[in-house]
Amino acid sequence: MPDKSITASVFWDRFGLGVSAICALHCLFFPVLIALLPLTAIAPFLSEWLHPLFILVIAPTVYFASKRAHFDRKIVGYLLSGFLLITAGWLLGHLWLGYLVEVVATVAGSFLLIAGHWLNYRHHRTCNNAAHKHHPISATQSGED
Repeated sequence: MPDKSITASVFWDRFGLGVSAICALHCLFFPVLIALLPLTAIAPFLSEWLHPLFILVIAPTVYFASKRAHFDRKIVGYLLSGFLLITAGWLLGHLWLGYLVEVVATVAGSFLLIAGHWLNYRHHRTCNNAAHKHHPISATQSGED
């Protein structure tokens, strides 16, 4: 089996890892940033739009990563649970249950997304099933001899 190259699957997992990590960092450090910097006037505006923006970016990432994982139950479970926790944290915590619920659900969801993308990334690097589309096409398979 040839060395694995960067494929669409690896791209989506790396992208998902990055977005999930940024989301978790935002939830953990944004309150500190507000307290330390004189951004109090624009902080509520930023906070209002960041969660919907993250959800819009995370949704296609979860879909494509799940599709490229061949809908492996464990990987999809982590990805979907993480996405649902982030969405529920924003909707329920932000609108009804309060800031603490929002932060806890969002951070937990981010960690689940990171775990799911990491498992998917590892799967793509170690999978030996040639029928899976995340394998690069070698020169001998494509007819270039």
